[in-house]
Amino acid sequence: MKQERTIFFEDFDIEYYRHYILRYQKEEYSRIQHSLERMFSHYFLFDGNWDMEPCPRKHQIQPMNWEVLFEEDPEWTYMLNRQEYLLNFVIGYLVEGDMRYIQKLKFFIFDWIEQVQEFSPQSLTTRTLDTGIRCFTWLKILLFLLELDLLEEKESQIIYRSLETQIHFMRRCYRDKYTLSNWGILQTIPMIAIYHFFSEQLDIEEEYLFAIEELQQQVQIQILEDGTQFEQSILYHVEVYKALLELCILLPELKHKYATLLGKMATYIQMMTGLDGKTIAFGDSDCTDTWDILNLSALVLEDEQLLSLKNPYLDPYSLLLVGRKGADRLATLKDQKQGTRTAFFKDSGQVCIQTPRSHFFFKNGPMGSAHTHSDQNSFCLQDQGKLIFVDSGRYTYREIGERSVLKSAWSHTGCILDETPPEIVSGSWDYENYPQSLFCDYQRVSDAHYVEGSYLASNPFTYLHTRKIIMLEEGVWLVIDDIRCAGDHKLRTQFILDSQVIYSPSQVNNLKLWSKIPLELEKTFISKKYNELEESSKLVKIQKFSDRIIDATLITDQSFTVKYHKVYQTDGSQLPNALAIEIENDCTTKLILVLNDDIYKGEKLCVVNGIKMRGKCVIYDKKTCTKIRLKS
Repeated sequence: MKQERTIFFEDFDIEYYRHYILRYQKEEYSRIQHSLERMFSHYFLFDGNWDMEPCPRKHQIQPMNWEVLFEEDPEWTYMLNRQEYLLNFVIGYLVEGDMRYIQKLKFFIFDWIEQVQEFSPQSLTTRTLDTGIRCFTWLKILLFLLELDLLEEKESQIIYRSLETQIHFMRRCYRDKYTLSNWGILQTIPMIAIYHFFSEQLDIEEEYLFAIEELQQQVQIQILEDGTQFEQSILYHVEVYKALLELCILLPELKHKYATLLGKMATYIQMMTGLDGKTIAFGDSDCTDTWDILNLSALVLEDEQLLSLKNPYLDPYSLLLVGRKGADRLATLKDQKQGTRTAFFKDSGQVCIQTPRSHFFFKNGPMGSAHTHSDQNSFCLQDQGKLIFVDSGRYTYREIGERSVLKSAWSHTGCILDETPPEIVSGSWDYENYPQSLFCDYQRVSDAHYVEGSYLASNPFTYLHTRKIIMLEEGVWLVIDDIRCAGDHKLRTQFILDSQVIYSPSQVNNLKLWSKIPLELEKTFISKKYNELEESSKLVKIQKFSDRIIDATLITDQSFTVKYHKVYQTDGSQLPNALAIEIENDCTTKLILVLNDDIYKGEKLCVVNGIKMRGKCVIYDKKTCTKIRLKS
């Protein structure tokens, strides 16, 4: 309704917008300008920060054809028809005042309406997911065109009728399974928002009433209690979160209802952001800058803890939504000094540890959607601003070998038995078998951290893999792998390296690697962005065993020296499956004890190098003579 549109623009000032962008977002606006220049000649590439399936290569469409397919990938055409890039024309007009931007914007909208007359869920142009995204984009465009008096009555009526048709189509083709998918939320939210602003112009009340009820069900079912979206992909978590956050900006009365949930979801995004300011390419995801969504979140949720440490300003798209008042309010928020932050997302089986020095991520959780990768017990590590061990990303959704490999355990930092991964990838969206998570646990005491995960696999043999990681914030990570499988087998332990890592024997960048079995370098590939593939390497060690093997890999700052100690019971018996390591540098000397079995025979107290210790995981500080028990 017109009243709602008036309220939305109360705090919007074109001159302020122009000066803000040119002062604080020159680099981002330069990218937008290049995008606009290309589109005047009908060249398209998809480089938006949160584009679902970006593509760095430009392709020309002349004459315009909305069903054209490039990159041998229908995702390219889906991206074309979502039309999120059209918001760049609004931004260009607001900054430069050039009517050519509005004329070209109208051309693309009306050309799409004219060409796309038939709607089908299987069409390249009108899948329901893409229709929802396109409608939400058109809503934002329409609000500005009407406010700036840039639409004739005839033009607005054409857009109204098209939106009405598209919303009816989405409702008619809505499937029950969308309640559990990002597809569902990205359809119901535009239905609600468009009705809010244009209920008098569009006959969509039935669709609106359905969407209001369905959105509530979607949120309750697909957002887990820890705030993570169930699909086990940070990208699709953000897509769902971003749509819900924008809905609460457009309809402020909903903010109170969803504030707590949004706060949890925003915290997850923040914790999945590395020291480089980008997300981990976890599941079907890319390495994506998060400063834009974090700053908008800090503003809307009034939580300065969410402020990005990389860029303190609003991006051009967010500023469209919150205007001058929002930008002024953001400027009053004070960013927090970077200390240690930790989060255990127990429902999705994820652990994030951020320190001023490093960023650590561990995964062992339930299967999510088809965007889930075979990444049980895998971890990623950034140290001193550099990527070390990484998630390999997704590259493509096409049915090709690279897609299957990147989904597989072959592309994750973990263990593989008998050269056979624990899953069976049967297609781009399917598994025939998947390792079952048994548990994931996390404990922190002071600057010591303990992570443990266990899964059961049945390909080709039934076996149990338990991984324990002990982290000390001084720059120490002890990785212990415990594999139990009857018979004679061969264990591969691998660490996926970032393509920029500098490797020398027993060292990556400034970190030393300690292993009784030498680590060898193998070639692999990783993908930090959809449609982009790069060569990289993995560190691998292979060893034979019978029935059970316990293997340890120690990663330390290069300043540390290491000693291995035997573990005894107080009656003098040696514990064969226990591990004790002493690390020392100029600042600290610590002893780490890990028991991999209960002591069920003999005396129950352990002795390591003359020091009595009790617990499954204990850290002893030799300088302060204090003990930390991380697991009893």
